[in-house]
Amino acid sequence: MKKIILFLCVVLIAFGGIGCSMFKPEEDEMDLTEEDILSANDNRIMGVSSGSVSPVNTLFIYTIDSIQEELVPLQIPVGGSRITPAFIMDEVIRNLDEKVEVTEIDIEKSRIYITFNEDYAPVRKCSKNFETMILDCISNSILDNISYIDEVVFRGEKGAYQSDNFKFEEDEVYSSR
Repeated sequence: MKKIILFLCVVLIAFGGIGCSMFKPEEDEMDLTEEDILSANDNRIMGVSSGSVSPVNTLFIYTIDSIQEELVPLQIPVGGSRITPAFIMDEVIRNLDEKVEVTEIDIEKSRIYITFNEDYAPVRKCSKNFETMILDCISNSILDNISYIDEVVFRGEKGAYQSDNFKFEEDEVYSSR
């Protein structure tokens, strides 16, 4: 008799858990206005600032495991900050071992343009593999966290992105959804 009651309790708990998971509330999606996009474009100097995306408690970005030479996800607490491209860039750069300097971020429609200082990584002083990992960290972190951005374009201060390892055409898309 005790076995039957225990079995029924386990079955009820299992069905209760399955039933609860079927009724998840839909997440609020925030439509961006032109003002939101212009606000993100005004964040040209790297820093945490106002922008446009729904608030979350944690953020997943990518960084580099220098020993294994691979990208690894990293969970970042957000607190009261708003998730903007500038905020994500700050977090990615802060968690890299190499000095990377972004001089400008522009957003047009669903495309983000990220301009690097040509005196620092990833444009200078990087192996091809490490440069690729830095670019992947940035583009993956942006695409995974900013819903209104579908394409990432990298630039140098003088126009098209050119390093010892890569030469992109002007406005060539590095990665996209």
